[in-house]
Amino acid sequence: MTNKQRTWGQFATPTDVADLILGFCLRRPENRLLDPSCGDGALLKRAAQWQSWLAADGMGLAPDTLYGVELDAESAGGGEIPGVTLIRSNFFALDPAVFPAFDAVVGNPPYTRAEWIGRLDSDAEAQLPLFSEVERPVQVDGHQPLLPHHLRVALSRRAGLYTHFFLHGFHFLREGGRLGFVVPNGWLDVAYGRELKQFLLDHFRILAVIESTVERWFGKTGVNTCIIILERTGDPEARAANRVRFASLHQPLRHLLDADADDSRRPAAVEQFISRLLPPADRRTGSLSVRVYGQGTLEPAARWGMLRRAPEIHRQSAHNLGPLNRWAKVQRGYTTGANDYFYLDQTRLDDWVIEPEYHRPLLKSLRGVHSLRLDRSACTSECLTIPLEARLNGTGAAAYLAWGIEQGIHRRRTCAGRQPWYALGKQPPAPIFLAKGVWQRHFAPLAAEPITVDQQIYRLFLTPGIDPEVAAALLNSAWFALQCEMSGRVNLGEGVLWLATYELGEVELPNPRSLDSGLATRLVQAFRQLAERPVVETIADLNRLDRWSLDELVFDWIGLVPAERETVRQALIECLTVRRERAMSGSLE
Repeated sequence: MTNKQRTWGQFATPTDVADLILGFCLRRPENRLLDPSCGDGALLKRAAQWQSWLAADGMGLAPDTLYGVELDAESAGGGEIPGVTLIRSNFFALDPAVFPAFDAVVGNPPYTRAEWIGRLDSDAEAQLPLFSEVERPVQVDGHQPLLPHHLRVALSRRAGLYTHFFLHGFHFLREGGRLGFVVPNGWLDVAYGRELKQFLLDHFRILAVIESTVERWFGKTGVNTCIIILERTGDPEARAANRVRFASLHQPLRHLLDADADDSRRPAAVEQFISRLLPPADRRTGSLSVRVYGQGTLEPAARWGMLRRAPEIHRQSAHNLGPLNRWAKVQRGYTTGANDYFYLDQTRLDDWVIEPEYHRPLLKSLRGVHSLRLDRSACTSECLTIPLEARLNGTGAAAYLAWGIEQGIHRRRTCAGRQPWYALGKQPPAPIFLAKGVWQRHFAPLAAEPITVDQQIYRLFLTPGIDPEVAAALLNSAWFALQCEMSGRVNLGEGVLWLATYELGEVELPNPRSLDSGLATRLVQAFRQLAERPVVETIADLNRLDRWSLDELVFDWIGLVPAERETVRQALIECLTVRRERAMSGSLE
């Protein structure tokens, strides 16, 4: 992937994905269609093919119906397509009032992040500042900003560039017109997606949100994506009454569309498949599953990705549950701003003769940990930890700090924000640790002694009176693992489940303070038995007797009936399997 491709997020739309979007949005051959980020025009070419298939025998195609916009002159190729009007411009600088309203706005908006703008090697016109900081357009370094002020303030600055295409694209649509995009799926679950979800709820009927559980549609991006189909309407009652379909595809898209890509029966095959994506109620088959929600019940602050993934038990009232943050506090480990400087191997310690009181054993990751009882033997490096009151004159630590200043470490952003720059602060000893990123092992080791950890590991501090072994039993259960799968994000293509501190804090769990002494004793015994053997991958672990016994006690605590317990186990297996298979799948490109 080139630097330019990475910066602008330019990735061709696979034909199967393009056809599914066109099947929803290009309903008549005379429909006016706009691709606001057309790149080399691949999707527009496909739209032209669809127009010819949809046109009645003997009828010519309606002129002036296909439009494409592309900022990057090197990528723009739509002008070479007969019947396509190509506009080489910044889409956000176009005034929708000068265009007749479109029946469809479709596309694959760039996946770029805000901080990537400006990384282009070239000094071409495309190297634009992302935001205008004032209401009136001004030039920055001789260029107009990519996003005008009114779009900048509408969404969080953490939102990717693609999110702004929804806002501006809306104004090009007629009432009843449809918008179909394939975009990263992170906005469904992250906090900064709230403004976008509110905008969609306020202006569209949300027809479908579609993801694949078995393949990545853009493998080179390292980002998992979803297709979203919207229909513009100003009628609030129609929006509230609308049924939103959250669909999961369990087979590759190419296998779900019966006709070949070059077959004139392709539109009919796509239409037939779309009917399967729009059931009146929840549906699950071997090839796909669909969850149906009333749009009026959706909240912008909710995790919409969970609505697609969650098993039925999550849609029912649960017993004795509340957020983890009611009885525990989640804190991450050190964010040094310069791991290559603060994290020390033995060679560097010996070379600089750094005194033992100025470094501590460090655990950078739980990846190499295989025990539920954690001690310093798991630490593979040391962390530079110099107390504020330390007298350093003549020490090896002082010489090392001087060298760090020579290397400019003190000027790095995170370091410069500390006073003094090298003071990481003390890490109070935590009884339990959790991984920030989970692959195929859900586990929470109990600390046998104080351990210093990196920010890739979370420290869990319990409120007074809670037995750490009871908490560890709960946090090593299938129930907690499934809650993590529901609460975390899998928006990166590598398949790792990422959990922020606030996401862990919101996980629904029973409160250990409400536990009777008899069950507490049995939970401690179950945890101790589980801790006697190595930690293995969760799927392989679920049917082992010691793990089964611990899970059954937690299920008793929550009050799940046998069928619900099996639902939890199977849902957890499915989540782990989907993440593994999608990470290993190839791209459709």
